[in-house]
Amino acid sequence: MSHRRPAAAAVAALLVGAVAACSGLPTQGSVQQGMAVGEPAQQPIHVSPFGPVAGASPEDTIRGFLSAGYGFDDDHAIARSFLTQAASDEWKPDTGVTVHDNADASVKVTLSGRTVQVSTSPVAVLDGNGYYHEVAKGTPVRASFGLARVGGQWRISSVPKGFGLWLSQYDLDRIYRPFSINYVDPVQRTLVADRRWFPVTAGLATTLARAQLDPVPDYLQGAVTTGVPLGTGLTVAAVPVQSGRATVDLTVRALSADAVLRRAIWAQFLATLLQVQLPPVQEISLRVDGAQLDLPGLGESLSSLVDLEYRPAATTVPTVAVLRTGSTLTRVDPDQIGNGGQPRKAPDASSSSLPRIQPGWMELAQSRDGKELAAVGGDRRDLSRWRGAASHQLPAFGTKLTKPSYDGRDGLWVAGERDGAPRLWVIDTSSENVADGKPRAVDISRLGDRRIVAFRVAADDQRAAMVTTAPDGSDVQLQVAGIVRSPDGAARSLAAPLRLGWTLTSASNAVWVDDNTVAVLGRLGRSEAMRPYLVDIGGRVTGLQPVPDARTLTTTGGIRGLVVVTDRGMVLTKAGNGWQPLGVGTDLVVPGA
Repeated sequence: MSHRRPAAAAVAALLVGAVAACSGLPTQGSVQQGMAVGEPAQQPIHVSPFGPVAGASPEDTIRGFLSAGYGFDDDHAIARSFLTQAASDEWKPDTGVTVHDNADASVKVTLSGRTVQVSTSPVAVLDGNGYYHEVAKGTPVRASFGLARVGGQWRISSVPKGFGLWLSQYDLDRIYRPFSINYVDPVQRTLVADRRWFPVTAGLATTLARAQLDPVPDYLQGAVTTGVPLGTGLTVAAVPVQSGRATVDLTVRALSADAVLRRAIWAQFLATLLQVQLPPVQEISLRVDGAQLDLPGLGESLSSLVDLEYRPAATTVPTVAVLRTGSTLTRVDPDQIGNGGQPRKAPDASSSSLPRIQPGWMELAQSRDGKELAAVGGDRRDLSRWRGAASHQLPAFGTKLTKPSYDGRDGLWVAGERDGAPRLWVIDTSSENVADGKPRAVDISRLGDRRIVAFRVAADDQRAAMVTTAPDGSDVQLQVAGIVRSPDGAARSLAAPLRLGWTLTSASNAVWVDDNTVAVLGRLGRSEAMRPYLVDIGGRVTGLQPVPDARTLTTTGGIRGLVVVTDRGMVLTKAGNGWQPLGVGTDLVVPGA
């Protein structure tokens, strides 16, 4: 893209070794706690970094430039004042961000003649599109700059190609927040979010609007669509917000959208821009070259998705869960569990219709309507379904079967292998006769030869979280991919996966905590105890307190509803920063989780 957008820019770094005259911000302190999952965007950050100081040394000039990058005004004008005109023309701050920690020695500067090399070991990387991923410790990054004398002062004459900004973890946490860029499921008329990190500056509305113009990301290609015609841009450079109304003026390419796509455009921009809080956006107006983007029956501005007959992605709120103890199933109240209370039988819920499931069946799952259960055999070669008193063991169709996962479109998913090759199947559960459903293969060629060892469908039915490995079981990765469906809703394939939780060395039991967060049992190193981790779709990984002998992980709703079952048959629920025992159980089964 030809425009520079501060969003993708990823911002600038306070380099902790900078001299006082070149920084103006704290240069010491431990790593600060990041934003909690779901924390709203905060007040735009207004900063004014120091410019060049007369008589500054080459090292001070380099550090001053890097430190000044946290100032976004006028396209990083202060940082550019450290550069020659030619270097400023070459520098693209929106290339991405290298995030380093807050220690004094995290950034090193080495001078050799008129060349300066800067190095660090980043803790994370934010790419030019706003995707964030953490980096394993000890991964060095280096950049070399040229220097020249201009008017008797040192200036940077060359910037490495692809160099964006360097930012301390402290500055990332105070300036950036994850936001949702929204795409549409045209059949269900729901919105599916793509999470990215952007700086909370005065131009946030413009930043988000430009991001919304982007095509559907690869990992959602075919699963969702965008109403925005390819090549559409902003007529003016900014999206003004006045009296709570954000006005988005699009180029004439937007007029090629028909009525259905225009409705989608309105829904996407409305959901995305309503995230802007200061100044607060309460409604939007869409225009094309100054004239309103017409949508029959609607006014000049909109403030609710309901007016567009769209809605956010569906969320599953279970009313009854099932506690398994050996072969016995009991319906329990998930709200009581989520609030840290003792598990108790659900009111007005009889357990008499629940089957007895022998210990040989494991990895129990429950459909979203609560009417059906499924489990795999202990040798992971068999799959069985129960509906009321009826049960059916499917003929063998694969090996190394994963825990089943139900979606909201009458689909039962299970991954595994067949003839030594990775496979993914979906079973139609729409018939009341459990013997009617047959496994149907879903194309996973975009995964290459990677094996799926855990698979969960999101509440929106358009995405899946999965843990995959190399054929030999190494290189464990947490990934998210869109589910590509035919016009009748039948799943056909998975889109190219997006990797999350880059620093995880082990992961299992992936479960959706909310629309933007996946929880797993995992490790960051071989010597670390297994613990639950929260992985934001935007990339941030947050470790929770370890749980000895943790075996399975689920949620009764949100982060507060996380439940862990151990190998010793103990059921624990999240309580504050720790875990509270609830009692004895083999498993806790939540509809759709």
